[in-house]
Amino acid sequence: MTFYHPNLRSLRDAAVAGCDMCRLCWTAIVQRNNAEDIDAVLAGRCPESQGGQPLHDERVWLTGYFQDNFRGRGTPGSGKVAADRGSEVRVGCGNKDDPEATISNPVLEGVLSVFADPGTPAASRFVERYITANRNPDGHIEFARALLNVCTKNHPECGLVDADTMPEMPTRVLDVGTSPGSMKLVLARQRGLREPYLALSYCWGQGVRDATELKDENITSLLEFIDEASLAATQQECITIARQLGIRYVWIDSLCIIQGNLADWTCESMGMAQVYGNATLTIIAARSADSRLGFVANRLEQAAPPCALPFGRKDENGRDMGDIFLCLQRSRGGGPLNARGWCFQEGVLSRRKIIFEVQKVYYSCQRSERWEDGALDESDRLRAQLFQSIPQNSLGNPDTNARNQKLERERLRTQMLDLWYKKILFSYTQRHLTNPFDIFAAISSIAQLAKQTIGSRYLAGIWEGDMVRGLLWQTWFSFRAKSKRNLGPIISPLISIEPRRPTDWNGKTVVRAPSWSWASIQGEVHERSTPRNKAQYQNPSNFLIRPKPKQQMSDTQNDDDPGAQTWTALNSPHCDADVLDMTACELHFLGRPKHVRLFQVKSDTALADILLSWPVGHPLCRQGRRLAGQGYMAILEPTEREYDQLDKLGLLPFEDNPSTGAKSAAISPASTFAVACFDIAAERVGVTDCWFLPLLKEIWEGLLLYKDPSDKKFRRLGIVAAVKKQFLPWMVFGPEEEVHLV
Repeated sequence: MTFYHPNLRSLRDAAVAGCDMCRLCWTAIVQRNNAEDIDAVLAGRCPESQGGQPLHDERVWLTGYFQDNFRGRGTPGSGKVAADRGSEVRVGCGNKDDPEATISNPVLEGVLSVFADPGTPAASRFVERYITANRNPDGHIEFARALLNVCTKNHPECGLVDADTMPEMPTRVLDVGTSPGSMKLVLARQRGLREPYLALSYCWGQGVRDATELKDENITSLLEFIDEASLAATQQECITIARQLGIRYVWIDSLCIIQGNLADWTCESMGMAQVYGNATLTIIAARSADSRLGFVANRLEQAAPPCALPFGRKDENGRDMGDIFLCLQRSRGGGPLNARGWCFQEGVLSRRKIIFEVQKVYYSCQRSERWEDGALDESDRLRAQLFQSIPQNSLGNPDTNARNQKLERERLRTQMLDLWYKKILFSYTQRHLTNPFDIFAAISSIAQLAKQTIGSRYLAGIWEGDMVRGLLWQTWFSFRAKSKRNLGPIISPLISIEPRRPTDWNGKTVVRAPSWSWASIQGEVHERSTPRNKAQYQNPSNFLIRPKPKQQMSDTQNDDDPGAQTWTALNSPHCDADVLDMTACELHFLGRPKHVRLFQVKSDTALADILLSWPVGHPLCRQGRRLAGQGYMAILEPTEREYDQLDKLGLLPFEDNPSTGAKSAAISPASTFAVACFDIAAERVGVTDCWFLPLLKEIWEGLLLYKDPSDKKFRRLGIVAAVKKQFLPWMVFGPEEEVHLV
């Protein structure tokens, strides 16, 4: 800890006077703290949130946290990954106590990142780099080469099952040679090539359409020669990186899939697991929204430029280490590519990737993630989980092994379903597709891998073997109130988008999936189960719907497992993980739909007031109090056709009629029993009568449905949570009936 300024006023004034280091430290303080707290410290007192009393110490201190002695020489080590946030210097100011006599936190704090320039003595000790268009513009090559070298040599989990055999290549690749002027398309699989290759994940924008594309009419000429000048900037930069890394072959979609050829597109789209999974490295151009713009140059301009800082140490040979540099912290994430649906699958399937984010570059493999600023984290290993398999044990009692494998298979199945709901579906539905009908194609390779472990049909995004939990998907707006946003230009998938029906290029609403599928909407989707209640979603004894018994089905029904029950109608089209178009798929099962209506209230405020008076037993009820003003919520009550059942169960409320002295049914509001959340707020308008289909006991959740009078089939409107427990017997009362859900 080093004294730097007597107080914050002195630091500010020095920054204004032109001192670069003071400007850097002052900017770090301003960026990390709110204006009210800064004004308080400038006035010599604690912020009101910390008592408002005079500061005991106003001095500004610099404290260094250097990681050079606690890590390897610039590369992730083998074995378990130890998290590393990178070297940094903290700027602290203002203290209630004496910082030299006590351990106490400063009132204000800013953080500066440390880096070393390549080729300097300090670069041998510090892995942190600063790669921009104006400083170390080719640093991404050194960064990628070093980490790729360590990964291929020391990370067996990042390789293939057969480490001695080169992986199968895609149908077509680009042979980029070692220098410009000789690039051509190669039929790699036809020629039996097995060589390292690089894959590209990027936003097309208008750039690809203005550049050379592979088409039926030019494939012969492209097999002879491709003019690099006719390619988009992003494609050219990717090819340059491949040459600099010594990788001769490159896969780029618009040049390796025949554009305008549906048969070729369908075939190649289903093989993305191999295309990206077998690539030696995937380049992810996250920071670029259009391939005309390129992605390598980082044009970051921070509020204050980096500054040199004498390190004051010597290396192992006694040489002075020279200067290190301080800069403002750079943020992670962001970039147009992070909001693209196709690119989610491409990133997940890649074994190794280098990601060009908005402010910095990072390398990710199956073991770790290393950022250019030195930060190191453990990889999420999502790809490894998709490729997991049951270990084979040939020793011991065969019966015991069979039992163990059955238990292991069930464990992996449960784990994969959790992965699907909590990570894959959650992340994928945050993203946008230019062509809305790509919703299943853009995740097909992931679904095919997941199916190997889950072992059931994939019905328009929902696993048949976990139908009840799958049907209970919810939009983000059923979790908590969020600011409504239009789709517009998205730069981050973390921006919450108001759910809506998908539209085509002309803004016309389209149907791309059955109403019961999460793919029927555009917007972030969640599944609400938690470790505490997950078993209730998986226990068949809690289910209130079931497939029709086998004897009620045709013996000729098409099913992957002839002995298994199926949830689909006899005439429903084929649905599964390798099907790219599942616009229509009809579910056919047994359940007890209840005819209900929306309880009419004068305003959303009145609706929120009613919910406030209800027991807080279900999260949907709690969230409904905040969501009421956004048009999603409704309160349900039974209609007259349900009175007979309610009366038999003693659940129909009555009241005295003052004029006649007789008792009459007191339906509203005494019989309100559940809260509903519409998937799309606009679809609540004009709805009065609808249907509640209970799906799950214990949690007492179900679907809000509309019944089409023309075909008597149901369509999903949203979800329902039954809140008043006295009505629970009614939900399971009466005979089952056939439900057709489309």
